[in-house]
Amino acid sequence: MDLLSRSMPGIFIYGLIFPVIFFPLGFNKLQPEISWLFATSMLLVSSLRLVHRVYTSVIYPKKPKLWRHMFQCLSLSQAIILGIFFAMTMYDPILEPIKTISFMTIGGVCAAALISLSPRISIALFNLLCLVTPSIFVSFFVIEDSLPVGFMICIYSGYLVVVGMRSNKEYLRSFVIEAQLEKQRQELEQLNKIDPLTHIYNRGYFNTAFDIQWHSSIRQKKMLSVLLIDIDHFKAINDTHGHLFGDKCLNHIAQTISATAKRKTDLIARFGGEEFVILLPDTDEHNAVDIAEQVREQIASQPFSYQQNELALTASIGVACVLPMVGVNSNSLIEKADAALYDAKDQGRNKVCKYTESSRQQQLL
Repeated sequence: MDLLSRSMPGIFIYGLIFPVIFFPLGFNKLQPEISWLFATSMLLVSSLRLVHRVYTSVIYPKKPKLWRHMFQCLSLSQAIILGIFFAMTMYDPILEPIKTISFMTIGGVCAAALISLSPRISIALFNLLCLVTPSIFVSFFVIEDSLPVGFMICIYSGYLVVVGMRSNKEYLRSFVIEAQLEKQRQELEQLNKIDPLTHIYNRGYFNTAFDIQWHSSIRQKKMLSVLLIDIDHFKAINDTHGHLFGDKCLNHIAQTISATAKRKTDLIARFGGEEFVILLPDTDEHNAVDIAEQVREQIASQPFSYQQNELALTASIGVACVLPMVGVNSNSLIEKADAALYDAKDQGRNKVCKYTESSRQQQLL
């Protein structure tokens, strides 16, 4: 697509090139047949290129190879027409009045076309070949005493080849640099989403994803559930074994949760401190409680080991489920899960509790 956009000016330049050469000098009145033949043929191909450009969005996705062949044929057709015209100006006396301006034109077109087509250097070089080959042939084999002109055309063409190759390398290098920058941008974006300690999503990313999922659930009229998970007695673990041990413990819990709630739609994040959160789209209360129980059981059944120390861990989990509606604050779902978590702790910890109206009343006391 970049090649197409770079070659767009050529569609209009090629279409106007012969009228600009012929009409100001009155050549169209001296030789109307030749003038109209070249001007009409070039304008026709330019029109076809414009149609090709307009229907790119239709042709390219379905048949990219056909699209490329059409692009190459149309571009090279105009180069051939201009190349033949340039060769004719070198030996045909009737074109003598426009010989100088034709030389200037072909030189500029060769350079401009090579640079604009340099992303595909093979097309660019073949285009240059179509432009200069007829005139080189005429210089060496048709016109006497025109070898110096032929050699100058060859030297100029060689110079353009070098420039085109260099331009192609710079173009490809820019793509490499752009790809590297994009990769770095994605890595930074990913780092902004990830909690550096537990290597799961952080609170900031959860807030964004939660808001998106809330509105999606409103549109689709589907249930949305949240699990708030709190490691039991974590402060005592930190005080007894140290913060480094506590950090490793958090990482262990994160990996255990990730291995249990592993549906593609589930989102697991560190909510803050020793709290974790699981967002469960399109999940009713019954299934959300089942998942919470699985998580609780997995945490309880997998003791944490670090530096020859083994510690049994448990977690309390609050479950809340709602059908999101327009006008309802999304934070209400988090508040309900937090109230249910308060119930789980109040009932002795290592429990799963779902939200009820009594949960709210108990939390307010």
